[in-house]
Amino acid sequence: MKSTAHAFKDNAHRAMQDPQLTRALNKFKTGFPMKRAQAVAALPEFEALRDVGKAIKDHTLAHLDLYLETFERNVRAAGGHVHWARTAEEARSIIRGICKAKNARLVTKGKSMVSEEIGLNASLQEDGLEVVETDLGEYILQIRNEAPSHIIAPALHLSKEQVADDFRRVHTDLPADRRLSEPNDLLTEARVRLRNKFLQADVGITGANFLIAETGSTVIVTNEGNGDLTQSLPKTHIVLTSIEKVVPTLEDASTLLRLLARSATGQEFTSYTTFSTGPKRADDIDGPENYHVVLLDNGRSALLGTEMQEVLRCIRCGACMNHCPVYHAVGGHAYGWVYPGPIGSVIDPAILGVKEAGHLPNASTFCGRCESVCPVRIPLPKLMRHWREKEFEANLQPKAMRYGIGVWGWFAKRPALYAAAANIGLRAMAAVGKRRGRFKALPLAGGWTDTRDFPAPRGPPSRNSTGAAAMAEQSNAARDGVLGAIRKAASHLRDEAAARAAVEQRLSAHARNLLPARGQIPHAERVELFIRMAQAVAASVERVPERSRIPQIVADYLSVHNLPARLRAAPDPELQSLDWSGLPTLEVAFGRGEPEDQATITLAIAGIAETGTLFGASGNDAGPTLSFLPGTHIVVLPVDRVVGSYEEAWDLLRQRQAAKGLGMPRAVNFITGPSRTADIEQTSLVHVHGPGRLHILLVDSAADAPPQGS
Repeated sequence: MKSTAHAFKDNAHRAMQDPQLTRALNKFKTGFPMKRAQAVAALPEFEALRDVGKAIKDHTLAHLDLYLETFERNVRAAGGHVHWARTAEEARSIIRGICKAKNARLVTKGKSMVSEEIGLNASLQEDGLEVVETDLGEYILQIRNEAPSHIIAPALHLSKEQVADDFRRVHTDLPADRRLSEPNDLLTEARVRLRNKFLQADVGITGANFLIAETGSTVIVTNEGNGDLTQSLPKTHIVLTSIEKVVPTLEDASTLLRLLARSATGQEFTSYTTFSTGPKRADDIDGPENYHVVLLDNGRSALLGTEMQEVLRCIRCGACMNHCPVYHAVGGHAYGWVYPGPIGSVIDPAILGVKEAGHLPNASTFCGRCESVCPVRIPLPKLMRHWREKEFEANLQPKAMRYGIGVWGWFAKRPALYAAAANIGLRAMAAVGKRRGRFKALPLAGGWTDTRDFPAPRGPPSRNSTGAAAMAEQSNAARDGVLGAIRKAASHLRDEAAARAAVEQRLSAHARNLLPARGQIPHAERVELFIRMAQAVAASVERVPERSRIPQIVADYLSVHNLPARLRAAPDPELQSLDWSGLPTLEVAFGRGEPEDQATITLAIAGIAETGTLFGASGNDAGPTLSFLPGTHIVVLPVDRVVGSYEEAWDLLRQRQAAKGLGMPRAVNFITGPSRTADIEQTSLVHVHGPGRLHILLVDSAADAPPQGS
């Protein structure tokens, strides 16, 4: 994305003259803050969780190289690939290379701010690829050729009339006189339009909210379900993410997830939170065959060990901009780059430089609201003050730099001489730096080695290396560069042996951090809490006294909702053991979900009382296609599987997988209500890309349950 941050003043002036934008911002500035306040008030432990969240991120950043290496090792153990990218150009090159190797023609994308940061779409389109954004707001912006104006509500600046005009302009194969007057009309048209793209895509690209070191998992949180379809249906899944997203354990991620949705949208939990680990297993019923993770630095490692390190705690919730009076006045586009609002005023100068983005830290009243709502307590006003000081101190390039560039330019115009000189230099550096693998200091390279080690080259570059070999060579060099920078920053602050011991202890302990008291109650009360929380997010719950009655209850449910008497069922032994033969008019097929399915039924591993969340995993008996393709999703939940917290659900999963001799499943899904969005005029709508109905059958009696292990 091309920056216009240098023109912030002009951008802001134009924004404040835009009546449509002013109307949208007036609505926005009361919506999210009010919902956040309600969600925070409902969780007494929220402030204490902020402290825990800050501590998790600080600990991780202090050991970032060790956790990234652990993450990399576990991704590969699960059958995935990890690519390292120092710069935006390297990240683009890696992803283009993967798409080319797969002969991809159509790429679907989940919402990813990192992909906006590196300008990924334009790069892929240069290769002739069709790239389709699948988040509703991002799709609207793509057909308008606009950038997001908010990191979680990208199209908040638009009216439904503007969206309708764009749909009529682009969807020219549809009747011109069709109704598009209501947000739901627009949602339906987008869902139908995008469904074929999901099904036809060769490659799916998502971002990641978190990376889990202990399992090598990537985590996405969405409300629409587009992220799950993007990463489950194509043969290749690429995760593009940045290095600071890693956290040690599943329990640490669970703590941060309690902060994320409440801070972002005021939800207890987003509709869908999915942990992905590697490609599909040999006997999985669905999932991608290839799994790649691209780890981007792009200036982040240079912030470690500096006064700016605290910004790397950011979990991209957008709470700071939701509460910022300057953002409320000018909106996101005025900031001129990917990250707007207070967090953008801190991150953008770090990535773009003070000369380009120096106006942004000045776009603050220093009222402190951003810091007061930040879930990981980033001192944003202090960091903006830092950039103001840097802007004041900025001067023209020094003479040495200008002379150095001149010498390089003279060589660059003489390729043969340049190559010969470079080869001599690289061979010499490789020989000298062979033992340590890096240099702490080099002549004329103080600008680099003052803040990080310089990786020793492995010899002259091979001019014959192409394709996968060249990609691996580039990734290895980037890996050395990124980890070298992190270690350089950390080396002054830690004892290596103690650091490694601390990491090992944290990875093995699975400490639960802080559990909300609301779920730590007797089981009967926990079940009632689960029902209330599930119904609060528009799921329906039906108590079933005996599991043998499930087939009839399902048939009745389909009839009441005017659905065909056809059901796709997960090939789970417990569902297969039910007597469906007593209902000859109900057609039941077991297997993965298919595009034509209108209703599916699956079995949950657990129900989580604190948020009314269902917990399931992929395997030979279940998969995301059953949970995300149909319009109606029916879930069977035995009452004895209702637990209080996410952490208890992780315990159940670990026990279940250990009993089967398996590791982390490819996909673990937290489902909290039906698919939803507020991307059109901030109007809450259900049934975007995932199911519009979520019906839970809470089975009371285990007396007629099949024998365990059947």
